[in-house]
Amino acid sequence: MPNAYPVSTWYPALASYTFPTVFVSLTPSQLAALGDGQTSGPDVDQVCDLLHRAIHSVPGSAYVHADFCAPTDAPAFAHSSAVRNGRQAWNLLAASEKVRNACKRGDTHRLGVHSYRRLDPVREFRLFIKGRRLLAMSQMRLNRHYRRLEGHRHYLWSEAQRLTTDIAPFLPADDLTVDVYMTSAPSLMVIDLNGWGPPVDPLLLRTWSQPWDKEIGLRLIPPPTRLSGDVEVSF
Repeated sequence: MPNAYPVSTWYPALASYTFPTVFVSLTPSQLAALGDGQTSGPDVDQVCDLLHRAIHSVPGSAYVHADFCAPTDAPAFAHSSAVRNGRQAWNLLAASEKVRNACKRGDTHRLGVHSYRRLDPVREFRLFIKGRRLLAMSQMRLNRHYRRLEGHRHYLWSEAQRLTTDIAPFLPADDLTVDVYMTSAPSLMVIDLNGWGPPVDPLLLRTWSQPWDKEIGLRLIPPPTRLSGDVEVSF
């Protein structure tokens, strides 16, 4: 079972449930140039031109990624993940060790471009789907309790069930995880598909070693515990 599914392998079936995306296919020599992190040369120039066309076919600035992974480890990504021309997009990809390694392994054969959106990490969730049935859902940002999520618990879970029912016939495997984003619509959009089990992070499910024969539901970071009255603490 793969740990991740290249976007272009599931996009044709799930295009209605994710961000509209333009794909740029790469030749073997262009993949080699990206894998080596080259920033100049005929192959680089050709892909920069293709990326430039793709970027200008989507509204506003763009978000670029390899088919298998995003360049989140590139130094410039932390400053801004939005790109406005082909050369900027290539340099971002070439600076990513994740992208370079994906090219070297043969995991990536295409690049993807879609309109840049400022995503709020609090709105990101992971769905745990087994037997094409939603068993659990976890928030992705685990740094603290978010009261606004607690207030939408029922809605979030029902939307995840609805989405799973819609996409289940088109998923590439019976058991997998689906990363989703709650838009302002509000509705859930697919961001990424990954395999079932390690090294995929189970997040608030804590471990993959648990019974998966019944519905677990939505897991959120609980509110902090408040102590009142006379509390004795000893060490």
